[in-house]
Amino acid sequence: MSDSQPFGGSADTPLDLFWFIPVSGDGAYLGTEKGHRPADFRYLKEIAQAVDRLGFGGVLLPTGRGCDDPFITAAALAPLTERQRFLVALRPGVASPTFAARQAAALDRISNGRFLVNVVTGGNPGELAGDGLFLSHDERYAQTREFLEVYRRLLLGESVDQDRIHVKVKGARLDFPPVQKPSPPIWFGGASPAAQEVAAEHVDVYLTWGEPLADVAHRASHPSHRARYGSRGLGRGREADPPCLGRGDRGGAEQIRE
Repeated sequence: MSDSQPFGGSADTPLDLFWFIPVSGDGAYLGTEKGHRPADFRYLKEIAQAVDRLGFGGVLLPTGRGCDDPFITAAALAPLTERQRFLVALRPGVASPTFAARQAAALDRISNGRFLVNVVTGGNPGELAGDGLFLSHDERYAQTREFLEVYRRLLLGESVDQDRIHVKVKGARLDFPPVQKPSPPIWFGGASPAAQEVAAEHVDVYLTWGEPLADVAHRASHPSHRARYGSRGLGRGREADPPCLGRGDRGGAEQIRE
């Protein structure tokens, strides 16, 4: 997944389709508590194992105030599956990059190289404040850039000293490396100029929503953009789908085209 190609694959390129682990709960309707199903681990296990059997590329585990912790959930699900990758959301600033890199390396070893990270910088201001994040929009992306500079280098096996505005570390290192080489891939989304700068410098897979191709191609024209591109969205299952992925269950799809 770390081999990056610019945007513009042909229509014959197969999609790498991901499903969604509903760590915030599930239900028949989006945006309402009507018919809501709590994030019970037994149910999450059923979804993960069905996704694994059906051959999806992986699953997304989101983060936020309304979610069970995605790293702990992924670590619990990894030994119960064999092939699927775990795209785990991570918000810079909630934890240090050194701690996040240790978590990433551990989960990559537990899953035998099936860990991916989805870096999430944006969010609801009230939720961000609850996590102790009071930076402006552009400051958050500057923090993300500094965070990823340390995070990436640690997973590459380097010792890191950094003294920047938002991230300061001295003698940071990982004693237990990840399985994937050179390092677990970084996924990221964001349309603002500040986000584009981060993506161009640090990202392996750049995520958009279901947007017109012309808009995505314009973003991909950034002179430093080398990431692969993918789209994300929420979908509805069909009546013929297996029970735990069936009609009325909510599924988040991530699809990647080289």
